[in-house]
Amino acid sequence: CYFSSKLPSRSDCIAPRDDYMECLHHFKEIARVRTIQAVERDNYMKEKANGTDHKIISLESGGGFS
Repeated sequence: CYFSSKLPSRSDCIAPRDDYMECLHHFKEIARVRTIQAVERDNYMKEKANGTDHKIISLESGGGFS
């Protein structure tokens, strides 16, 4: 895309570049997992304070419950 771009600013290459970087480094995926884990922790703490049983799903290797 970069070399075939007709625009001097290469602005038409932003989406393919962002897609490549996400595929390479998984920034968005990691952020989403961290958000899900934070919500799970909050739910766990609320349920624990109320005296009910709430399991946290582990997203680490093994995928079990903790």
